[in-house]
Amino acid sequence: MKPSASNHRFPKTIVMARSIPPAVTGSSIIVGNLAKQFSRDEMIVIGAWDPGTPRVAWSKAWPRLRYPVLWSIRWRGERWIRRAQLPWLVLFTTWIVLTRRVKAIIAVYPGDIYLLAAYLVARLTGRDLYGYFHNTYLENNQTALARWLQPRVFAYAKHTFVMSEGMERLYNQNYPELVCSPLKHTFNDELPPVEDPPLHDPVRLCFSGTLNQSCADAASRMAQMVQEVDGVALQIFTGTPLPAVEKLGFTGSKVTVGTVSRDELIDRLRDSDILLLPHGFTSTFAQEEILTIFPTKVIEYLISGRPILAHMPPDCFLAEFLRRHDCALIVDEPDVTSLKHSLDRLCNDAALRSRLVHNARAAAKQFEAPTVAAYLRDVITHHSG
Repeated sequence: MKPSASNHRFPKTIVMARSIPPAVTGSSIIVGNLAKQFSRDEMIVIGAWDPGTPRVAWSKAWPRLRYPVLWSIRWRGERWIRRAQLPWLVLFTTWIVLTRRVKAIIAVYPGDIYLLAAYLVARLTGRDLYGYFHNTYLENNQTALARWLQPRVFAYAKHTFVMSEGMERLYNQNYPELVCSPLKHTFNDELPPVEDPPLHDPVRLCFSGTLNQSCADAASRMAQMVQEVDGVALQIFTGTPLPAVEKLGFTGSKVTVGTVSRDELIDRLRDSDILLLPHGFTSTFAQEEILTIFPTKVIEYLISGRPILAHMPPDCFLAEFLRRHDCALIVDEPDVTSLKHSLDRLCNDAALRSRLVHNARAAAKQFEAPTVAAYLRDVITHHSG
């Protein structure tokens, strides 16, 4: 529910997240795009530095990016490294709060150590806390920390933001006393012109994003499709380690794997003909996570001007969204033959490709950064009064 308008100024706010620019992850893109709608006097972004990612352009007018700890996902013993960094993360953030006159803290999940640090700093300093859950937490992590931390964040937070209407429905069902609302993905990109999408020989397929257990089952069938169909080539842009990518079947001369700066990603997507969007089916993730997740890559796909071939269960929120807007060709059964037929259909139906691209552009309007940021301003300003 949208709060009433307020004449108060937006209070200086910290956004604390595990992954912030220039990291090549969904959460980093979400945080970065949203932060660009605020000034350096309004917001500070705190997270981990990943020395292995391409740099991105960051204006001095935008909020300052602070990196008190290192990203450790590629290191042996990374869980313990993150936990060992917690005291310094709390101390550093507390110092920022007190010396920069910060009034509010947005705690972003995923990243339970960062969620914990934000909660502890808010309690220690008496600052307002806001949760921002890009994924489900307790539903997908039945750990002692999750069972202790999530209810405390929910109880102390002035408001809890979630990533999608699917998560909002789930949280309303599981936590009826919780006040939450969607704070959607955003994009700041200048939209490329809408045109009839091309088709090269060989057909250029592309996947962008993280390959993890939320999409591994569907991705492995798409990998099999690529291997069995003649006249196609696949470009993968991902921060996922190469051995994990190859384990899913993305190997051979048809497949190229690399990383790309977020600043260049849309242009690189437009070099392709068809975008692949795998999601769900069998997973080690909780069913609630599969049903509600809304991957960051979807926004980039929608604005790219290229048709989407999606492979996911029929009952997840992502499939519901794509069907509602008629902006992707969906294969909702775990079958490689159906995938190959749908790919063939996309390749041979120019009118279908054009319709999906135009509908995707219309669907993307709801994710424009100024609109989403205005809602965040409204909620936090309302509570700060």
